[in-house]
Amino acid sequence: MFNISNIRDKYQFKFLFLLSTAYLAVDINIQGIMALMPFIQDDFAITRAQAGLYSTSYFLTATAIAIFTGTIVDKIGSKKGLVLGTSSVGVIVLLHSLAPTFTVVLVLAFFTGLFFSIITPSLNKAVMIRVRPENRATSMGIMQMGGGVGGFLGATFLPLLGGILGWRNAIIFSGALALISGLFFYKYFEDDFSQDESENKIKNNRDKNEKDKNLRSENNDTSFKNTILILLKNKYLLMVCALGTALSFSIGSIPAHYTLFLTRDLNLAGTQAGVFLGLMQIGGIVGRPAWGWLSDRMLGGSRRRALILVGLSLTIINMFYAYVITLYTAFLPLLVISSFILGILALGWMGLYFTTIAELVTEKFTGIGTGFALVFTRSGVVISPPIFGYLADITGSYHYSWLGIGIVIFLATLIFSIISRKYEEN
Repeated sequence: MFNISNIRDKYQFKFLFLLSTAYLAVDINIQGIMALMPFIQDDFAITRAQAGLYSTSYFLTATAIAIFTGTIVDKIGSKKGLVLGTSSVGVIVLLHSLAPTFTVVLVLAFFTGLFFSIITPSLNKAVMIRVRPENRATSMGIMQMGGGVGGFLGATFLPLLGGILGWRNAIIFSGALALISGLFFYKYFEDDFSQDESENKIKNNRDKNEKDKNLRSENNDTSFKNTILILLKNKYLLMVCALGTALSFSIGSIPAHYTLFLTRDLNLAGTQAGVFLGLMQIGGIVGRPAWGWLSDRMLGGSRRRALILVGLSLTIINMFYAYVITLYTAFLPLLVISSFILGILALGWMGLYFTTIAELVTEKFTGIGTGFALVFTRSGVVISPPIFGYLADITGSYHYSWLGIGIVIFLATLIFSIISRKYEEN
């Protein structure tokens, strides 16, 4: 019989909600700035390829130091990582409003990514310690819903505010929210890694049925070098990370160019484009727990099959945008539905991905394992936006941009499905 109190206990909603505010604080900034890109493009007179460099610059540092920040989180714990990450992002975003040139904006994006890289390992480690294995993918998705909410608010509200007050004043608002979030974590977040209570939580939530394929090491030497070597020996982990690189093309290029695609190719107004980007973010909100639930419940905990389904679905939606959307732009209901579905498919899979990664490493190495996986996904995020924009610049539309990303994701999914077959969960 349905019991709402059992559901609350099962998924620890208060704990997950608290964690989700970190993603909200960060994504309202990054997605908001991307939604403001038409205003920024007009202000600095830049090309679409140059506009795509913002996302690249943002994730460049985050990619380069992801493993190191994951190691730091394993040592300092979630609370310090979240306070440092969110408050620092807030300060640097506020400095965006003073940028005299687009070059300065790119430099600030570079440093924003530095502190952003601390947040994901902090959140993933907290979830892996506190949540039971059978609910991990769903719980990870629920926690990541904060990113979708932040992305939606940034995509819809900031362009409206930017149209009234200018893009500089709009990001002052979003940067201040990130600062407030840092103070929120400092006051209210219970550090999971504090002495006796932490040890009890780890023991109570340890997975008694951990599968043999999970990464284990009898060696007590946990130096950075040896930990990396342990990770590199896990072939299935490397396969999942490689697929994550291809899938991350969707997270890097689509949000970065969606408003430009809608305004330049479909001739929508900037505020209309922001609304559709917001619908895509709503789809991302729904997709985060939905993909986890699908893996936990419908696919019997199979992460492999769920990831393959993500790749095939992304291939289809990219081909749909390449060959259908541009032909039926006058039919706005179709754009409403497709934007929502695009969000589910392009933005909703990260919780599933990080659950897969975290289950392949021990709790002790969740931070560095997350950082290791982030190197792969953020590499895709770094390289895809300028390529996506460059194809649009040289061809005059985003048709080949959508087509290209669809082909890349399909080939990566096909290769993963073949070579990872022996790792299929029973």
